[in-house]
Amino acid sequence: MSARVSIVIPTWNRKELLRECLESIGTQTFREFDVIVVDDGSTDGTVEDVRKSFPHAQVVARPVNGGFCAAANAGIREASSEYILLLNNDMTLNARCLERLVAKADASDAAMFAPLVVWRAEPEIIYGTGDLQRTDGRPESRGFRRPIRECTYAEDVFGVSAGAALYRREVFDRVGVFDERFVAYFEDSDLNFRARLAGYRACFVADAIAKHVGSASLTGRTWWRTRQCCRNHALLVIKNMPAPLLIRYLPSILLERLRSIGRVISSARAEFGMARAIIVLAGLWWELVGLIPHALAERRRIQRGRTVSAAQLDTLLTRPDGHL
Repeated sequence: MSARVSIVIPTWNRKELLRECLESIGTQTFREFDVIVVDDGSTDGTVEDVRKSFPHAQVVARPVNGGFCAAANAGIREASSEYILLLNNDMTLNARCLERLVAKADASDAAMFAPLVVWRAEPEIIYGTGDLQRTDGRPESRGFRRPIRECTYAEDVFGVSAGAALYRREVFDRVGVFDERFVAYFEDSDLNFRARLAGYRACFVADAIAKHVGSASLTGRTWWRTRQCCRNHALLVIKNMPAPLLIRYLPSILLERLRSIGRVISSARAEFGMARAIIVLAGLWWELVGLIPHALAERRRIQRGRTVSAAQLDTLLTRPDGHL
């Protein structure tokens, strides 16, 4: 029987977490899937462990760590199924998660599907119910850190988190894969934005449950995560925000830029001291300047191909105060 779903798992070290992820996949009630593990230059024996303990999984071994985007794209290109489920290596799935995601996809005209993701250590607390896109350009995880019992969320959501999400293959065929210039962080928000501009919808599937450890591959690198978010916030806005909305929301976008810069300085200073924090910030800006030509070229391509008007997109965005 041919697979309807290709499960793509980019991974970098932490083979014990990947093992738990793969074991949870083995418990799925929906069985029409194949598994593609993309090892992104691990040094802890991940490749050997997967090949020995999970021989059914296809392993794509990349010799050098290139970041989440490059690893995820390598897996997507290997996949041939109508649906692609992307998973972080620190995700585990409840037994009926995949079944419920596929059932919703089969019955829906949406193209991206988000499970209910909870914290593995606190399963009564939400990690995410899909992603929002704010008017100031910053994405955020809907429901983050809120108790499940206090929340009810609509199925319609701006986008999905690539840490655990089901996509129709046609999304990647039409709008492209992850932009590898992002390396990691907000790359899924960039894909969400491109997909929404192309007319695709996203859907939250509340009865499909996944459990997340959280940034397991980047333990101890808070400053780098903060730096990447600042850098990629700029790329996200430059590439995707239509000109009328860019003008309308420019004050809030600039305010978020200032806050983001402040977070970079604060996190780098806490780890290295103020002198090194200034060097980190200078390096960030130098790198960002070099990426602007790429972002502008992508902007022209994305905006030419969009099928959603600025006014229609505006109704999908979330104000920083939490209102649509």
